[in-house]
Amino acid sequence: MANDMSYELPYLALQPKAASNARRQLGMTQATAADQSGLPLHKIKRFEAGNYIPDEPFLVDLRAFYEGRGHRFDDTPEPGAKAKAQGKVFPAGVVADAEPDDEGSTPTGARSARAQPTEVHHMRIALKGDAIGHALDVIEANEDRIDELLKQPVKEEWLIGGLSERSQATHAEVLKLMAENGRLYARLFGRDIGGAPSAEALDGKKVPSTHADLLHRRQADAHKAANGDREALRRKQAAKPADTLLSALFG
Repeated sequence: MANDMSYELPYLALQPKAASNARRQLGMTQATAADQSGLPLHKIKRFEAGNYIPDEPFLVDLRAFYEGRGHRFDDTPEPGAKAKAQGKVFPAGVVADAEPDDEGSTPTGARSARAQPTEVHHMRIALKGDAIGHALDVIEANEDRIDELLKQPVKEEWLIGGLSERSQATHAEVLKLMAENGRLYARLFGRDIGGAPSAEALDGKKVPSTHADLLHRRQADAHKAANGDREALRRKQAAKPADTLLSALFG
């Protein structure tokens, strides 16, 4: 799901691939780097994946951390000069690999000098601090579970036809987890689908009167985990697969 960042952004104090290489050469996992540096794990993960441009202080601190552990970065005299020499970065924007000429290759192995607009988009996250990481932890746990479920074979009822009860339950669980992630992504951008749940709804003490109440009750652990409740996250991850369609939807 990661999107490899194959070009440099010259104004960054550290590039994604350089950060990833430094961490690996130091024998660190992303979690270890976060723990020892005191920097947010979710920022390290998404920066290395190439789909997130963090704030400058974070990059400066991350670079200083790796350098403090003895890593030497292969910097060029001017930030971005290496990419410019390879034909990847131009004042007008960022370019991808050059298009081949009529002979099917580029002269002397050079890249095309045709500049393209930089496709970097900034989206404002409404959550603050650790709340971002908590929400992303739940989203990633759900994605991992979805990937596992989608690999399972589809089985049919050979007597009555149609999908087997287990296959129906598995597919319903996939859709349920995707619904949780949909709400969490909306929450990242400041939208609370169905409104903010009450404590009674989350604890199952309120009889649902609307489908919003029912949604809050069904997604209670996801909501709690996204608010930093580690026990709720562990409970979600340890939950056994549903046996029936009904239990997948309402169990």
